[in-house]
Amino acid sequence: MELRSLQHGVVIPADPLTGKVTGSRQDCSFNFTKEIDSSSPYLFKAVATVQALKSAEFQFYRINYSGQEEIYYTITLENVKVVSHNPVMHDTRNVTGTGHMEDVSLSYEKIIHLYKDGHILNSDAWNEKKQV
Repeated sequence: MELRSLQHGVVIPADPLTGKVTGSRQDCSFNFTKEIDSSSPYLFKAVATVQALKSAEFQFYRINYSGQEEIYYTITLENVKVVSHNPVMHDTRNVTGTGHMEDVSLSYEKIIHLYKDGHILNSDAWNEKKQV
């Protein structure tokens, strides 16, 4: 599936005046928007039946120096649950390139970010203590 938008964050609760950390990090849901396609019924089924997915991988592409498309970054989620599935249809009469879309939110146990050039990898799991 091809995503039209993606939003995710990890936040640390902090006092707005002092910056002092006031709690543990919080992983926000992994949200994306995509066109409705053949994967849509499966995403709906996953949220309707609270089905756990082993993993989900998101690949980011770019054009390299040779003019070829390559994967340069991946985000992998482990022990994933679809926590929200919302079909969306905006008034698209004056906006080309949009159509029937859906917003999907995932929760996960572990997230892994990998920048392929140099194999720069970092991960976070909400059920593991982070070592500094």
